[in-house]
Amino acid sequence: MKMIAEGVETNEQAEFLHDQGCSEMQGYYFYKPMPVEEFEKLKEEI
Repeated sequence: MKMIAEGVETNEQAEFLHDQGCSEMQGYYFYKPMPVEEFEKLKEEI
């Protein structure tokens, strides 16, 4: 089953989830909440 973990706030949480087989995560650990304009700039850089 494919799943996305939400609310990941620390490296320890990300490592634990990765070790459990979860490869999709999102949360404050990866990026803080931001305005749409800022997100769009990030998207353009990728």
